[in-house]
Amino acid sequence: MRARVVSGKRLVAAFLLLIAAGCGGGNDAPPPPPDLSGVWAGSWQGSDPSPGGLGPVSGTWEVEITQGESSASGPSELRGDVDCMDGQMQTDPDASSAVTGSLARLPCKPVTWTLTALDVSEGSASGSWFNTETTGTGTLSGTRIATLNGPRIRFVNPPGATPGAIVTVSGLRLSGGALTFNSALSPTILLADATRIVATVPSGVASGPAKVTTGAGTAESPLPFSVDVRSPPVVLGNATTAGTAPSAVAVSPDGRKFYIADRGSRTIRVVRTSTLVDLRSPVVLSGIPRSIVASPDGRRVYVASQGEGVLFMDAASAFVHDLIPLATINDEGRDNPQGLALSPDGTLLAVSEGSSGGAVKVYRVSDKFLLHDKAPGANLAPLGVAFSPDGARVYVAVADLTPAAGSLQVYDTDTGVLLDNDNTVGIQPTALAVTPDGKFVHVTNQSDNTVSVYDTQTRDVVQTVTAVEVAPTGIAISPDGVDVFVANKGSDSVSVYRVASGAGAAAPLTVGSQPVAVAINPQGTTAYVSNVAGTPTVVEVGGLRTLTILRAGSGIGTVTSNPPGIDCGTQCQARFPAAPAVMLSAVPGPNSTFSGWSGPGCGFSVTLDVNRTCTATFSSTLPPPSTTPPPWCTAPATTGCCFIATAAYGSAMDEDVALLRRFRDDTLNASALGRGFVRLYYRYSPPLADYIRGRDGVRATVRAALKPLVLAIRHPQGAAGLTLALLLAVLGWRRIRRRRAATQS
Repeated sequence: MRARVVSGKRLVAAFLLLIAAGCGGGNDAPPPPPDLSGVWAGSWQGSDPSPGGLGPVSGTWEVEITQGESSASGPSELRGDVDCMDGQMQTDPDASSAVTGSLARLPCKPVTWTLTALDVSEGSASGSWFNTETTGTGTLSGTRIATLNGPRIRFVNPPGATPGAIVTVSGLRLSGGALTFNSALSPTILLADATRIVATVPSGVASGPAKVTTGAGTAESPLPFSVDVRSPPVVLGNATTAGTAPSAVAVSPDGRKFYIADRGSRTIRVVRTSTLVDLRSPVVLSGIPRSIVASPDGRRVYVASQGEGVLFMDAASAFVHDLIPLATINDEGRDNPQGLALSPDGTLLAVSEGSSGGAVKVYRVSDKFLLHDKAPGANLAPLGVAFSPDGARVYVAVADLTPAAGSLQVYDTDTGVLLDNDNTVGIQPTALAVTPDGKFVHVTNQSDNTVSVYDTQTRDVVQTVTAVEVAPTGIAISPDGVDVFVANKGSDSVSVYRVASGAGAAAPLTVGSQPVAVAINPQGTTAYVSNVAGTPTVVEVGGLRTLTILRAGSGIGTVTSNPPGIDCGTQCQARFPAAPAVMLSAVPGPNSTFSGWSGPGCGFSVTLDVNRTCTATFSSTLPPPSTTPPPWCTAPATTGCCFIATAAYGSAMDEDVALLRRFRDDTLNASALGRGFVRLYYRYSPPLADYIRGRDGVRATVRAALKPLVLAIRHPQGAAGLTLALLLAVLGWRRIRRRRAATQS
């Protein structure tokens, strides 16, 4: 009798484990609240109609969500056309018909939002938002890109490149991770630790998310990594009037903004690339800004300011968060638009003092700790600085003030050891740029009208490019590694030559008066050139148009473009050459249909003769998601109502958990008996889930116990045969036991 009771308990336990994936509603059973836990990322779009507002606005978002019994919350970040980036997301525990919530962004006003479509098992959502201060409204969409305790990708730098380029994947808990691009190809790993993976982009890769998989799970990049980068078309675009002497320019990693350091008006400006209009009033500094760089995570802008030091500024508001006091920054009247550089993972900052006998200093960004301080020598002025794409070396353009030919000096990033200084370049080397594959460094020589090319493998200057004009100053290489753009201060022009040959790619463009700085959008669609004299302007090279995609309706779907650029999803804005048509593809997600396009000139083919905003509407075939927990859900605030299997596997996104969830919805909830078991499970399983969650050994045991059940669900015919065989074995064993008992009696 005792044996039968124990067997019955084991059977019930196994059945409860089978339904442990419950994480959402079934047919007639009351649904638990949706489990939003994890890291989500996506895009937002809309309109700001407030007086003096920005009109069409867009950007990206990211939030780390902890799920509670009746609500979810977590820190969030907004990027794009925003005033305050950092916030705290909170769902509304009182909502009954949809998942709603707010985003607090002090000192800015909060944003409220509603999810009109949610698929927890697929990790996708879309909805709408409302800004209580500006009365702005719009749509949002996103995907779950990581679990709370697994690996996480913060960003990929650069965000786009062609095969052979070196990229840095920056994040958390990356140790031992396998990196893939677009779920397919594994790159050559150059360096890997807990916070970064440095790799070479493999051949044959397509645009799509970068992924890192460890034993703790898989993480996707917040934005798709693009291999569809290019070189800006060599045509003049529009221009924006800029202060009195715009001396340096930098572009945000998402390409939505560029930043102008104006040494004449002592201001920093934040300009939206789609309209060339300032997003906010210029920020006035007490010093003279002469170099500027944007962080690869999109959160900060760093400015080298004579008379102050290095400013740490908010990338949205240009508010000064911090300062490295450095009174020795003094270019003594020389141009130095690239005297500041960030390592590819954004953790180190190199700054050149620019003065005779001055030094190059490398700081750790997190605590402003000075790692090393190297002075090239007397009568030598360090000007342009750059890191190698793998972050291992620092390159410095050193001008000899006698005057004579200058040099390119190479330092080890970690130790500051001088690796190479016997590299004679031209007279007054001013700025430099490194090819995406890290093989060559191009150095502008302002006083002899040339560019020197340094081979990083042979450690020699191997070429002198003359396909430039008078006083070449600022320099940038296109993201595809094909073209070099040079701002010629003395001839009011921009020269473009080929990386491979040094030959001119097109006739020089006349861009304004005394151009000194040039920066290229990370996708390679546009270059921006600052002119310090005459009518001070920043001129756009490329003449492109902006396409913004909005997603509306109760359903979920994706929109992609041909040529590539839109992947919405997460990349819902892109720039394309003017006039030619862009083909759009709208694909509905599970339980959704595509309802159509709206917006002037919008459809599956869009002609970009002007900037356009197009809305794709998707309709759901299911009722809206609910955030109200059923009365029988009594989970603690840290877990919600998604219990044992999720606790054992560590994520509601796990493939086995999703399979068990579908079995519960399609099979158990199809009968009254099954629904009864589901209700009992939700009432009594939270303590078991809490016990399992914090014990790795128990979690492994539960996963092992669930595996046969998962296999049985996945392969039902094989499971039926196995069950029949086991049943016959049990019956045979019982007959043998009865015969033995009869013999013994």
